[in-house]
Amino acid sequence: MTDYSIFERSVLLDAPASEVYAFHEDPRNITKISPPSLKVERVECSVPAKAGEKFRLRVSQFGLPLEWIGIWEEAAPDSRLVDGARKSPFRHWRHQHLFRGEGSGTVMTDRVEYALKFGTLGSLGIIGRLLDATVMKVVFTAMFLARHKATAAYFAKERKAGG
Repeated sequence: MTDYSIFERSVLLDAPASEVYAFHEDPRNITKISPPSLKVERVECSVPAKAGEKFRLRVSQFGLPLEWIGIWEEAAPDSRLVDGARKSPFRHWRHQHLFRGEGSGTVMTDRVEYALKFGTLGSLGIIGRLLDATVMKVVFTAMFLARHKATAAYFAKERKAGG
């Protein structure tokens, strides 16, 4: 049995996988797709993404300041981009961005493996399980729905401007 939860959501984007991948390998683009509840204050990164390289984010989520230190675990151009967290609000975080060509577009899937700091075992386990089953599912659904909508709008605008 794993000690983490999984959230997964997909969206069809009007752009080739190479463009969608390039957009996501630049953490600065988080400012273009973040929901209003997430304020991005600072992003430090190198582009293009390379496995083993770190990036840093300073954000405010629902008014709470957060520092995030991520690391690119995998960078397979046009198909897969995986980031993990070295410092985050989570005990475990692994975010896979998966890209699959679909006609002239791309199906992008976000697959997040995560574990709350409260965990799922021990005396605080019940709190972690309750938060995960209720609050986290709602938060992730709302966040990725907003991000996918903004990403689709970004590529639709790019297509319109270019064509």
